[in-house]
Amino acid sequence: MRENVLFDQPTIESISINLRRLRKARGWTLQDVEHLSHGRIRSVVMGSYERGTRSLSLARAIEIANLFSIPIADLLIGRSMHNPEGYSAGAERIDRNIFDQRRINELAATSREVRYSGLRNFIIAIAQRRSDWNGEIITLRRSDFDTLTLLLQMSADDLRDWLDREKIVMSRTR
Repeated sequence: MRENVLFDQPTIESISINLRRLRKARGWTLQDVEHLSHGRIRSVVMGSYERGTRSLSLARAIEIANLFSIPIADLLIGRSMHNPEGYSAGAERIDRNIFDQRRINELAATSREVRYSGLRNFIIAIAQRRSDWNGEIITLRRSDFDTLTLLLQMSADDLRDWLDREKIVMSRTR
């Protein structure tokens, strides 16, 4: 019965995967989507779209495409003029560093070096922006890490070495 079909249409599963890849390629959490959409796209709803457990209306697909500043076709097929291979390539390049906030607070309290208090203040600002009140660990995205290099006036390699030496980063992921 498929002899009249000229090409395969995207599936609910492929659109769900594309939504998640697109969001992760931007380094956004589900909470970031809710915040950036001014609450119009709730984090729990976006998660449901990404799992494929909730139907995505055309109006909502347009709203999400606008949020990501992409044509709706790119949302549906996961490709764009800028990345013909799809969004997954961008998602694989995202570096994340898990910081031990308890260790940062301890070092900032016991050291007079400005970089410890600078790091602590930066981490507090990130936590506030994300409404992340865990207080024990926080994951910094690559863009956060890049900003931290500027704030602390250190190269990325020097910053990584310092964080490892001080046992501030618990793990790194790609």
